[in-house]
Amino acid sequence: MSRSFRAASRRLAILMLLASCGWSATAAAQVEVGAGMSFTRDNEDTPVAAVAWLPEWREFHGGTLRWEVGAMHVRGRSDSAYDNDDDVTLLHGGLRYERPSGMVGGFGIGVQSGWTEALSGDPQFISTFGWRWGRFSLLARHISNASLHQPNDGETMLQGAWRF
Repeated sequence: MSRSFRAASRRLAILMLLASCGWSATAAAQVEVGAGMSFTRDNEDTPVAAVAWLPEWREFHGGTLRWEVGAMHVRGRSDSAYDNDDDVTLLHGGLRYERPSGMVGGFGIGVQSGWTEALSGDPQFISTFGWRWGRFSLLARHISNASLHQPNDGETMLQGAWRF
């Protein structure tokens, strides 16, 4: 794990810790921290870290609709055959839908810091699909700019997440 990825992960954790100091126990219980692997063209992989605040908004068609406000950090690939060597941090907001069965789906929009061929300009759209078992979730996520800027390789990731 590179030093820049560890430093960015640490900054995200400290930011969430400081932000949660003034929150109630209920608000802190809606924080989710995740990590996993992200893949782009030619299956080039890299670690990814994520943190999100997921306050409940309302019941919707037998499930729960939540706001999602968060950040993701995608580490650059130093051995990439493409221009994917910069770290990218994405700040995003959107909605997440959770069914009692465990199914999870979501969509959001974000802005980025850093540039790669995979993540090449604002805005970035984040789609999420996965499953949740209690506090643990397994999420498949995709980030792309929907061809608003070229190149538009996007990042597809698999993340394990823990909700506090």
